[in-house]
Amino acid sequence: MTGVLLTAFALAGALSAHADKRVDDAFARAETQIDKGRPDDAVKTMKKAADQQPTSAEAQLALARVHWRIGNLDEGATAASKAVELSASAPPAVQADVLSTVSGLTLLRGPGKEALEQATRAVKAQESPATLAALARAQARTHQGTAALENAQKAVQLGPTVAAAHHAQGEALLALRRAAEAEPALRKAVELDPKLTLAQSDLALALLAQGKAKEAVDAARKATEVNPQSGEAFAVLGTAILALDKNNWGDAIAQAQQGAFLNPRNPVVQVSVGRIFETANNFDQASAAYKRALDADPGYVPARSALLKMQVLRGELDAALVEAGRLIQDAPENAEAQLVRGRILLRKGEFGEAVSPLEMAARFDPQNAEAHALLGTAYQYTRESDNALESYHKAVQLAPQNTDYRSTYGLLLALNKKYAEGVTELKKVVATPGYKDAAAWVNLGWVYRNMEPSNAPDSIAAYTKSLEIDPKNEQAALGLGWAHSYQRNYDQAIAAFRKAIELDPKTSGEALNGIAWSYLFKKDVAKAKEFAEKAKADGRNDARLLTNIDRFEKGMAAAEEAEREFREQQRKAQEGPDVGTLGAQAMRGNSSGKKNACRQLIRFGPPAVEFLAFAAINDPDLSVREVCIASLGAVGGAARGQCRQLQHIATAPNPYDQTVMDPKQMQLMVQYEDVKRAAKTAVARIGCN
Repeated sequence: MTGVLLTAFALAGALSAHADKRVDDAFARAETQIDKGRPDDAVKTMKKAADQQPTSAEAQLALARVHWRIGNLDEGATAASKAVELSASAPPAVQADVLSTVSGLTLLRGPGKEALEQATRAVKAQESPATLAALARAQARTHQGTAALENAQKAVQLGPTVAAAHHAQGEALLALRRAAEAEPALRKAVELDPKLTLAQSDLALALLAQGKAKEAVDAARKATEVNPQSGEAFAVLGTAILALDKNNWGDAIAQAQQGAFLNPRNPVVQVSVGRIFETANNFDQASAAYKRALDADPGYVPARSALLKMQVLRGELDAALVEAGRLIQDAPENAEAQLVRGRILLRKGEFGEAVSPLEMAARFDPQNAEAHALLGTAYQYTRESDNALESYHKAVQLAPQNTDYRSTYGLLLALNKKYAEGVTELKKVVATPGYKDAAAWVNLGWVYRNMEPSNAPDSIAAYTKSLEIDPKNEQAALGLGWAHSYQRNYDQAIAAFRKAIELDPKTSGEALNGIAWSYLFKKDVAKAKEFAEKAKADGRNDARLLTNIDRFEKGMAAAEEAEREFREQQRKAQEGPDVGTLGAQAMRGNSSGKKNACRQLIRFGPPAVEFLAFAAINDPDLSVREVCIASLGAVGGAARGQCRQLQHIATAPNPYDQTVMDPKQMQLMVQYEDVKRAAKTAVARIGCN
């Protein structure tokens, strides 16, 4: 999010309603000299006026504005600091003018926290459209989007013709990821003050967020023309150029680096530079830019989020997870931080823990297709199929061109028993011009295989196509084996299962089990028994298979009965273990097994509550408690009897929070905050009073 300036900082018109006429006149002359290309003369004019009035805060503020407009950032900062110092003994109206404007200057090259403190003091001195706008901008920078919007709207109500107020409203909406609403506010700001460069830059960002790359380039280029010294304008232009044409990377980075040259201490500019480097996989230079952003503003969340992403790319998942927790504590409304945390948890296979941050990411950035898609993945692994389908539906609506999302969506339709709709969606994906991915074909094979036995030939055809595209796709080979077995092509099924093992030995348990069933259907009991034992040794202990082998050996059943049992087994396997089995697993065993059991218990509803509650309150592993608490929330109203316990967890002090902590204690403190956050979310989802 870019910093914003008051209308006055655009150097249009009088300095302020409270300025001395001599300062106002000098300021007007300096402005004219800048417009005529005589920046040195402008500085001399304004410096002379300031020297003549050494106790005038407004004179120093005017000098700061002149320096900043022509790119003398350090000199401008010095004059601004002196203006703040002199304003301490000035009337409240002057204090408000100085502090609100200096807050805007601070956002251009300093910490957002400092700008927020200055803007807060300005509002305290005098509440006005200008001071409220300054406060809203500072809050937007420090990721207090809701509060920023409230103050910006108040500023607009008090000053409907004040450009800065509309600009602040646009920025607050951008901070809340509501780009479509931000656009008209920013257009109004530019209409009221065409020289308000950063409103023009922010307009480009709003357009960019809506996918209007060409319009964004035009808006950003206009900003650079209005103020050739605006680092942010050039940074936004570079970002927009790359969005319009990925092959135009050279021009994009050149524009962004021009922005960094003009204002090297602007965190917004440095993050833009870093992100452009990141698109070229130049992670070292990207990281360097992000670190420069944090040097200027240690609390700047986009830079922290970007460095967090670098940690993930380096595979430092545990460290990244801890940092993500800290980042969310500092900026809970930040969608990017929530998304990064959720993404890491999914990558670690901790699906239950991933639900809460991904729900927050989707809530705070509802137009982010990835947030909805990842949330859908988390829901699916926690057996919340309806929610998974809804989340992927949103992802597909937001990014209809993303065939990966649509491929998963088609599969989820089938998992929710909407087979025909799943087939229709997947057929559209594989018919997409240029589509050369095996994924949708594998999913289509699965859907056909699970619809009706009569669809087995279509399933075989889909799996075969996927293997033509990706001959090393072990899931396609495994699926093909089962499809052939449904069609009673047992030799071909055995060959496909063997291929799956060859491609990925991790599939051997399932594939050996399939081979055993195929031999059983061929009435080769010896081979069936041989491969069943091999499957058991590889962790696939199929009791029904062994029972049917025993029946064959005793002559108690025919092949048709065995095949019927096999079909029933496949159906039961999709349903998973019963509630009692999972409940026992949730209370005993290793952490991974207990967390997996808690996730699966969700689908049983009320009967699962007692098991989940026990683990949520008593398990010594905080990560297990977090998953089980999240699962209680997913059960909903049926878990209302646990409200008191959950509310206590959500509100009680963190027992690991100490003044001095070693790394292990720090990790426990952060983990317990995750437990508390999960409890708060569960309380809300259950509907506790």
